[in-house]
Order: sequence, then structure tokens, then C-alpha cells
Amino acid sequence: MATINLGAIKFNWKGAYAGGTAYTVDDVVSSGGSSYVCILASTGNAVSNATYWSIMAQTGTNGTNGTDLTSTLTTAGDIVYKGASALTRLAKGTASQTLKMNSGATAPEWATVASASTGSVRFHAQQETPQSVANASETNIVFETEVFDVGGGYDTSTGYWTVPSGEGGTYMIYYSHHFGSGAGNTYKSKIGKSTDAGSSWSEIHQMWDYDGSGKNVNANTYLIVLNASDVLKTVLSHTQSSTQYMYDASAGSAMTFFGGFKLV
Repeated sequence: MATINLGAIKFNWKGAYAGGTAYTVDDVVSSGGSSYVCILASTGNAVSNATYWSIMAQTGTNGTNGTDLTSTLTTAGDIVYKGASALTRLAKGTASQTLKMNSGATAPEWATVASASTGSVRFHAQQETPQSVANASETNIVFETEVFDVGGGYDTSTGYWTVPSGEGGTYMIYYSHHFGSGAGNTYKSKIGKSTDAGSSWSEIHQMWDYDGSGKNVNANTYLIVLNASDVLKTVLSHTQSSTQYMYDASAGSAMTFFGGFKLV
């Protein structure tokens, strides 16, 4: 019975082809990026000679069609993506840019994130002289002293605050009404909103105070989404039989104010 050396049933890697080396069947060499297996023992027969060599794995072609990443990507930070017909390079973006899909949803592109306007619009006004509020009627409260008004939306003559152009968004609005006393009477504070420059108003928030046995304060904060040119104001009404006054000089202006700031 014939004896078979199982260890010899394998390819023998010999490295790069050398003309002076004797090769035997199943020796494997590399040449020009391809690999070849010896099919007939010989010395000095180049791998191009099909009598002695059979190609095992052939090298690919480096071209300019986008399949060679070393030529497609040229700069550190570049990105490659599948284009319409080939791999395509997207050059690296600049600092703080983000990656997004283009308007046609066909390829990625870099985009500069708009600076957040959070906190860019804010105002705070306070009342420093008493304002009369007649019985059983709603009185628009005017805070005649601006502490700050970034965006220029507050009007000290009317007490209106208008959302500046291009600054629609989510706002935190706050106010405090400090008014006179009158046991058993009701005081109601409101925030009014207008979308037509103050021609008509809708009520978006109200707060009640009942008792009036001492000096009274209605104070609250309100989260609201506003559009550019929307107008806000605060209103007070009461059931006291006589005229009451917003702001008590003994309390100081810190008790009667109106303000807000943009969140997003």
C-alpha cells in the first residue's frame, strides 16, 4: 500500500519569486501583486510561463474611478460615501460643523450650526409710580421703567412687549402685581396676547387673589411659544368699590414688574 505524507498536501508559501530558486509543485510565490502556484518543477522559469505556473490570485487595478481609497481620500478628516456611480470623497468640514443630508436627500454635506439665540432676547420693566385701577374694569398695567430690554421689544408708554423680528420661539414670561387692600374683594391679574399689533387681545393666563385684608401680590411665571410680532401685556381688575392703586410705595419697585426671556 502506498504511503501518503499528509503534511505534504498543502501549498508552500515561498515569498517573492526569484529566478535562481528551484520550485516544486505546489510552491506559491508572489510577483507584481499577484500570486502563482507551481504546477511543474523548474528553476528559472518566470511566473508568466504557463507551463510551470498557474495564477492563484490576481491583483486588482488601481484606477481613478473611486475604487482606490488611497487616491479618493486626500486629506486627514475626509469622508468617503457611495456616490451615483462610484465612491466619492467629501472633504473634511470646518470646526464645529455637523454632517447632514443635502436638500435633495442624495448625499451628505457639512453644515454650520446657527448660533443659538437663547438668552439674546430678554426684558424687565418695573413700576415706580402708583397707577390707578378703577372698580370692575380691566386696566392695562404700564411698567414705566425699563431695567433692561435686549431686543427693543418693550414700550414704556403702553406696557406692551412685542416679540422682535426673527425671534419667535419658547419664552418664559413673568410678572408681579402689587396692589392695595380691601377685605372680601377679588383681584384678578391676566396676561393678554395680541397677534395683530394690539388691535385685539386674547387671554392666555390669569391669576386670582381673594381676601384683600392686607397688601396683595399676584405673581406668576408662564411658559409660552410666541411668534415674531406677537404682543403681550398684563391686566388687573378688582371688585373693590373704590379706585385702587397698583404699586405701593412702601413696598418698593421690586414688587411690581413684568419681564421675560427667550429659552429656545
